[in-house]
Amino acid sequence: MLDAATDLIARYGPNGVGLRRVADAVGVTHGLVTHYFGTYDALVQAVLRRENERQRERMRERMRADQGVPYSEGMTRVLFETLADERYVRLWAWSMLHTEGAGTVSEGLSGFVDAMEAGIRIVLPGERMPDRARIEAVVLLGLSASYGFALGKRSWLAGLGHDPAEPAHEAAFRTALASMLARHLEGGS
Repeated sequence: MLDAATDLIARYGPNGVGLRRVADAVGVTHGLVTHYFGTYDALVQAVLRRENERQRERMRERMRADQGVPYSEGMTRVLFETLADERYVRLWAWSMLHTEGAGTVSEGLSGFVDAMEAGIRIVLPGERMPDRARIEAVVLLGLSASYGFALGKRSWLAGLGHDPAEPAHEAAFRTALASMLARHLEGGS
């Protein structure tokens, strides 16, 4: 059911699908889908939870590749690769516009900050180690800038007279963001 819902949402957007449409796609009754998920919002939240877990796993893989260190360039690259999936961005935006959505996206965020804190201790020991509030601020800044860019890049780049399809603009933004986040994390203003 989640696979069918994910495919339908990717094709028609979250507002273009309902429990009955998912049931028809799977070949089961509407009542069975309702039994498992209750409401359409709950089904969308289940799809989003699965997509968010996929994103978290990609971040964990990146940190494992960097031997536990959350280097800003690698982390922002993974985040931007995830946000290149317009289906995911539409699903996330839809979820944020619904009252139940806020909790789904934030699940695991504290654990992610814990992992970042442990990795940062490896490269910034002692006095240079930022406090938890600074690490959280960097995470929030990175997420806000990345998601904002994913949502607005087409119109913003076009408004600046640039071709939104040109990958160099996104690469430049990602590099600048990673640099700013790393500098702020290390205590720079």
